[in-house]
Amino acid sequence: MESNNVLSKSQFGFRKGFSTLDSLSILTTDIRLAFHKKECLVGVFLDIASAYDNVLLPVLRQKLLYLSVSEKLVQFICNTLMSRSISIRYQDYVVSPRSIWKGLPQGSVLSPLLYSIYTHDLDRTVNSFCNVLQYADDIALYYSCNSTSEASSRLNSALEYLSDWMTNHGLSISVPKCCCVTFTRKRLISNPRISINGDPIPCTNQVKFLGLILDSRLSGFPHFEYILEKAEKGLNVLRALSGTWWGAHPYSQKLLYNAVVRSHFDYASFLLDPCNKSVLDKLTKMQSKCLRVILGTMKSSPINALQIESVDPPLYLRRQYLSDRFFVKAAQNSSHPLLDKLNLLSTFYDPSVPSQKIPCILLSHQKFARLPSPIETFSLNPLFSNSFESLIFQPQIILNFGISKDSHSASQEFSQIIFEHWQGWHMLFTDASKLAEDKCVGSAVWIPAYKISLSFKCPPVTSIFTGESVAILEAILFVKSHSLNNTLIFTDSLSCLQSILANPYKCKTKFPTILKIREALFDCKNKGINVILAWIPSHRGIPGNESADSCARCAASTGSLEHYKLFSHDVSSLARVHLYKSWNTHWENSKRVAGRYYADIQQVIPPRPWFFKHPFLPKKTVSIICRLRIGHACTPVHLAKMRIKDSSICECGLDEGTTNHIFFNCPKIGSSLLDFLPKDFPRPTNIKCILNSINTSLLRSLSKFLTTNNINL
Repeated sequence: MESNNVLSKSQFGFRKGFSTLDSLSILTTDIRLAFHKKECLVGVFLDIASAYDNVLLPVLRQKLLYLSVSEKLVQFICNTLMSRSISIRYQDYVVSPRSIWKGLPQGSVLSPLLYSIYTHDLDRTVNSFCNVLQYADDIALYYSCNSTSEASSRLNSALEYLSDWMTNHGLSISVPKCCCVTFTRKRLISNPRISINGDPIPCTNQVKFLGLILDSRLSGFPHFEYILEKAEKGLNVLRALSGTWWGAHPYSQKLLYNAVVRSHFDYASFLLDPCNKSVLDKLTKMQSKCLRVILGTMKSSPINALQIESVDPPLYLRRQYLSDRFFVKAAQNSSHPLLDKLNLLSTFYDPSVPSQKIPCILLSHQKFARLPSPIETFSLNPLFSNSFESLIFQPQIILNFGISKDSHSASQEFSQIIFEHWQGWHMLFTDASKLAEDKCVGSAVWIPAYKISLSFKCPPVTSIFTGESVAILEAILFVKSHSLNNTLIFTDSLSCLQSILANPYKCKTKFPTILKIREALFDCKNKGINVILAWIPSHRGIPGNESADSCARCAASTGSLEHYKLFSHDVSSLARVHLYKSWNTHWENSKRVAGRYYADIQQVIPPRPWFFKHPFLPKKTVSIICRLRIGHACTPVHLAKMRIKDSSICECGLDEGTTNHIFFNCPKIGSSLLDFLPKDFPRPTNIKCILNSINTSLLRSLSKFLTTNNINL
């Protein structure tokens, strides 16, 4: 179905490479376009009553045959669906079985695809009147114009034809569950009059479509208020599992926060940005509450310090990061409807006006449009460009050639293995090299028997993984074109070989080059050319591998431009680069106002929170260390600053109650921290130096000191 491009272009449900975000991004972009044109967009959101249960199986059979599905497969599907019966059991009473003559089985892996086939021509009945979006059985019809009366006329005509189509297919629309929303920024506007078979569809100010609540002004207020309610429940879970001095380790808490709180913040939120600022501030406050529970810090702790301590970026930057990743994925589909809409939307924004609030998705579009070369696009999902036989084909790959990764005599072992088992075989060596982060990637194939090297240059954004896969692909194509039977292709990229072996249908990321490798290997098999891929360790003195490495380094500057392409899976890595770059700028600006003490301890944003590496520490110790690092702990000095205490003098009465005094000089504490520090730790020291150089031995010493003296800060 996918490779023949049979399914409706408006259907995004249960298809590889598509998600609810595709439908939502198209709809929200069209709404913003209507706003800029000073038009109103009238949308009708339909609910099909028991869609799967009412599919007429004879009609489905006719459609399968019409779409050139083989008769044997159609017979198999229909026999599976038609020869079914159900029975109901209540306690000890069992109702006699009843035959089912219509409907698709709920929970079957085939049902979503069969329903998409069943409705593949639905949009043809309405797309001449309005726009249509489908996600499984969720349908949205919308039209933008200057007046609601014109939109009502077109949508009513579309619904009339749609109702006839539904009747012919045994389906019906549940009018009470449908709604109509007029998206506009005009203050006074008449409600559209839309009905189905004489039943009026109620008009509302907001609608929940595919999990996103869209209000008439696209302010985002109803959706984020709904999200805050759900996030509050997740926050209560975090509170129940730990307190300040007890409970789950912050590592577990952070993972739980990502799952039950941040996931709500993430879903489709970038499609509503920019929106109401007050509700976005509430989200930031909710984030700070969660991070305070995780870290066990005080309420006075600055949010920018909490974010870096737990390595959880500001939400506005995370929304842009999610937008970048989504756009890169959509950009590889040359027929994606969103791309043309974003090109049109960009004409309404003047890049010379910095005060404009530009949507996240449009910022992503502008950002990746400035790349040195465009992202490689495909008319189909790369998975469906391959033949089915090549996708289920199991290539011959040797992951253990008998040479250890740490072997000091790899060259001799390699020669011995070739002499004993592979005499008379052709050998090719592949490698990829990247000399610097901003330099091109070189891919090379070395053929020792003919003293031939094939070299190719890839863009700087390209990963080593892609470079290695390009080299393997070219080696196979060389073998295929020269009919070199019994060929061994050696590579030092274990990840590439594992990716070639993996089931393409189960892999989350579809690498186009890996799919081409499978196709090329399958072609070699059909031609009777025996090709085996094998892994050997890198930089172990194996002559062929060393020569391929040398050729790859040269290819980075002089290689062929045949593979000078940007793939979406490589470009998506730039999203994280842009995130950390923007976050560093945000940190540099915000630390001048809040978090200056913490900035002296943590100058750069770490890749992971420090406590992830120390699961042995109890929650109490982690909380105290986090408080000390941020500079907001229950010391007399800080409590006096917060006006909780009248005096900043320590209880001993000898000095100010600073952390240095408490840890090193206070007579009320039974011992000094210096007695617990490792002997090789430089002295004299202060608490800021200790917190700046956290390591396992130091943390154990600090934990022992806090436990021995029962210190709670």
